[in-house]
Amino acid sequence: MQLSKSFSLSEMIISQSATRAGYDNTPTPIIEMNLKRLCNDLLQPIRDHIGQSIHISSGYRSQRVNRLIGGVDTSAHVFGFAADITCPSFGDPKHLAIEIVNFLNTNKIKFDQIILEFNQWVHVGICTREGLQRGQILTAKKVNGQTKYVQGLE
Repeated sequence: MQLSKSFSLSEMIISQSATRAGYDNTPTPIIEMNLKRLCNDLLQPIRDHIGQSIHISSGYRSQRVNRLIGGVDTSAHVFGFAADITCPSFGDPKHLAIEIVNFLNTNKIKFDQIILEFNQWVHVGICTREGLQRGQILTAKKVNGQTKYVQGLE
């Protein structure tokens, strides 16, 4: 099932962790609608802008899968509102994050979070489960074994 021109449901729900653990990661119809919104309103415009294929390393995660990987219960991934992405053909994750933020701000495209996570991938979130679009731009780092979030892209 295509969620947008360039993104399919199968790539938004694939999880190696779920497969290894034997967990079902099938979304509900409401979560499918959320994923469609994420793809059409945020990921597809980003993909069209950069002109390169985007790799989804983590999209939807069922509550069980999310807990398995150590995610918090309030994660936007659980509701189909976020994806972690990379685009090696475009550049490193920091370069990608900077381009995404500039593009979204220039085009007044609303979002919840753009997070450069551990300089490995970019978390792209459309909204919170309450529907908020906070426009947060953050960097996630490990400090003394704990994840810390700082404002901006570092």
